[in-house]
Amino acid sequence: MKQFQAFDKIQSLNYLIYMFVSIVLEPGSIDSARNIFTLLGHMGFKKIQKSCWENTSLSETDLTSLKKEIDRYTDYYDNIRIYQFPLEGKFVITELKEKKWRRCVLNSAQPKASGTSAAKTSAAKTAAKTAAKK
Repeated sequence: MKQFQAFDKIQSLNYLIYMFVSIVLEPGSIDSARNIFTLLGHMGFKKIQKSCWENTSLSETDLTSLKKEIDRYTDYYDNIRIYQFPLEGKFVITELKEKKWRRCVLNSAQPKASGTSAAKTSAAKTAAKTAAKK
């Protein structure tokens, strides 16, 4: 009897998920700037501004390998910010500063149902007071 492996939908479909990635660089030296610019060009990034590069079709695995390569080419004085959307449905900002990676994950802001009904109730009370004065 054949054993089947568990089906992991996210892992199996990972190669289909592409994201928008923008990288802003503040290189600390000319050598690291050249190395990183060359790396970004090989990874399919397009230079948008002086130190801003963008790619609209990068997979999560490509981004992971890019971060490892960037880590190899940078030193303590390089600053890099990576803006990613969507990553697990969220906007993610990753920063390399002083040779340490930091990550900020932002969820989409969704209004609460109770807050909107409270605003409607308040507006209705104000309208009723205005009508009563007339």
